[in-house]
Amino acid sequence: MAAAAAASPARASWRPVIPATSAYATRSCFRVGAKRFAGLQTTCTCLHQATRLTAAHVKSGEAEGRPSTESAAAGTPDEESLRRELETAIQEEDYARAAALRDELRVLQEDGRSAVLAANTRFYTAFKNGDLVAMHQAWAKGDHVYVVHPSAGRISGYEMVMQSWEMVCDADYEFPLQIDLQDVEVHVRGDVGYVTCLELVRTKGSSSWGKQVATNVFEKVDGKWFMCIHHASHFDE
Repeated sequence: MAAAAAASPARASWRPVIPATSAYATRSCFRVGAKRFAGLQTTCTCLHQATRLTAAHVKSGEAEGRPSTESAAAGTPDEESLRRELETAIQEEDYARAAALRDELRVLQEDGRSAVLAANTRFYTAFKNGDLVAMHQAWAKGDHVYVVHPSAGRISGYEMVMQSWEMVCDADYEFPLQIDLQDVEVHVRGDVGYVTCLELVRTKGSSSWGKQVATNVFEKVDGKWFMCIHHASHFDE
């Protein structure tokens, strides 16, 4: 998180449409000009259409890492099926069965939260170290993924998102960054999970921390969690 915080101030000056200003420069930890992101703003799709999370169970596992609606493999319990079984057991007043299902559901949810937090850690470790290989591995593949760097527009599609991170890692500062994550919350529903947190980021030689509020959305593909959305915005106290 500390790395993210340090990186987001720099990302403040990356907005592709609006040139970097002196105001942004004073808040930026990274010396990255807005022009470097020219051409990466590839979509103007309304954000609410892309980021809506429904309560329906989403299964992942297609070749490109996109969500599918296929049922879980036979014999593998999933959250929605357990919820349905629990409701049925309660309606039938089979309380012993309901208690067992409740415990199984709790374990599944705890495992899901731990796995999403681990995926979140992989992302920030790649960010902190400027590790492009690890960053590529942290993201889901497909046109549905996108990133919003602080004070910049939306960049959509796996290839374009990776190009934006290549620019970040190619910026004129030393790695590793210092990243501290605060107020971390994780929520999981089926094969979709998200983490909200406050990023505090500082580059080497800097005495100040950049602060961003971040939302990271993950999807499970073939049993592993991958980032599909990273949205960071400046936080002014």
